[in-house]
Amino acid sequence: MNVKVISCTFQELLNTCHDNIPSSDICGQLCIPEYQRPYVWSEKQIDRLLDDFIEYNESKDIDKALFYLGSIIIHQKKDKLNIIDGQQRITTMLLIQALINEELNTGVKYTSPVSIKNIKRNYSYLKSVKSKDIFKYADSNILNEIDLNSVNITLVVTSTEDLAYTFFETQNTGGVRLSGSDIIKAHHLRAISSKKIIDYQARKWEGIENKIIEEIVQNLTKIRFWDNRNWRLFPFYRDSKGIKEVLIEEFTERTKSHGDDISFYYSAVINKGDRLMQMHESHIKQLKQPLSDGNNTLDYISDYVNLHQVLFSKTEKDHRVSDAFYKFNDELMHGQNGTLFLKELLEICIVAYVSRFGFFRLYESSLWMYRFIYSLRVSFGRNVREDSIFKFVYENQLIDNILEVYTVDELLFFLKKFKYQFNTENTGIGQSKDKHLCTLKQYFNTFEGIGYYEENPKDFDKTLISAIVLKLKEGHYYE
Repeated sequence: MNVKVISCTFQELLNTCHDNIPSSDICGQLCIPEYQRPYVWSEKQIDRLLDDFIEYNESKDIDKALFYLGSIIIHQKKDKLNIIDGQQRITTMLLIQALINEELNTGVKYTSPVSIKNIKRNYSYLKSVKSKDIFKYADSNILNEIDLNSVNITLVVTSTEDLAYTFFETQNTGGVRLSGSDIIKAHHLRAISSKKIIDYQARKWEGIENKIIEEIVQNLTKIRFWDNRNWRLFPFYRDSKGIKEVLIEEFTERTKSHGDDISFYYSAVINKGDRLMQMHESHIKQLKQPLSDGNNTLDYISDYVNLHQVLFSKTEKDHRVSDAFYKFNDELMHGQNGTLFLKELLEICIVAYVSRFGFFRLYESSLWMYRFIYSLRVSFGRNVREDSIFKFVYENQLIDNILEVYTVDELLFFLKKFKYQFNTENTGIGQSKDKHLCTLKQYFNTFEGIGYYEENPKDFDKTLISAIVLKLKEGHYYE
């Protein structure tokens, strides 16, 4: 035997300690290898599993298949079945079985203190769910309705440990790991019942470079995390595993499994005499809105992918966006000379602005957001690091101030009243501040040399404010 792939029920898997899985010679005791990471599922993952069971049970399809728990990878070593992938799901299902039998005896030996602690905690939580002490499940009998004989798994059994891990690394990927956006897409396509809509959504995603989708999903996640009412830390850019985990969490685990396909937009009502006229202030969905599985989340992401192309594509120009904005994007938002993090933050803020106000006064607002954000370029004595960006956004409540104002003028007042100090360190010819100044001189056709601002640091921002005002007046961009 090299690899055996078997479809069985979860109950049949549990029976392997004393009986073969039907139509196979697989028999043995399920074990957790000592080198495996501990059982770490929390209430969040358990809720997700219970919600999936509730959705499955509520389905009225007479011919529905068994509930699919996914694939489990096992290394068979004599009479032991070592769990390589699937420990979290198996352990949680064993806790559910223990509740059904009213006895906490999983039949699998756990040695990790972390695993034992989490097993006790989650068993207590599941008991609270069963006794209806958890508000979310107060009207549900889900733990009395789960039938382990109706839970299907795909069991992948290998004869060597190396083969098990090779299969684990490459399963369903053709040797390439799935990205966060791949997993998000697959999750929401599975939630759609109409084959026609599945094909439509799949074609939309396949027509876009995966790298672009991944970048935009990251930016959307940052915006949703950077909410000062409920601030969440976004991983640093080198932490690819951490970034992937938060993307999947935000766009699969935190989306509603059986919600309506509802989208939210910003609107205003104009009162003209005895007539009230409603006006959408933006054609883009609100950024922080709750999302539901399936079409709802896929459309949300697709809208922002399209918006990113409209705003920042180097080849496609949209008639709704002024040429001045595109020139500004090309000449000032280049991300060169140590400004990549600032460029990314400005793009995020521009996307947030358009989600709030559409393309109305976009160029004007982008210039003032540029001044606000790129102040970090000259107020620091060193290059701007990613942690400085996070701190800057938090302390200034930047995303909240863009999304929660009522008018563009209110936002511009917030941006214009911001104060900063030109830092005179590292201002030599060819250094970072001098390179930034060269970019400004080329775009605005003004500014003195770097030596002048070393001697007169307060004049730097005065010059920039005057240059922005002049640029807007020349192009008649003031409303």
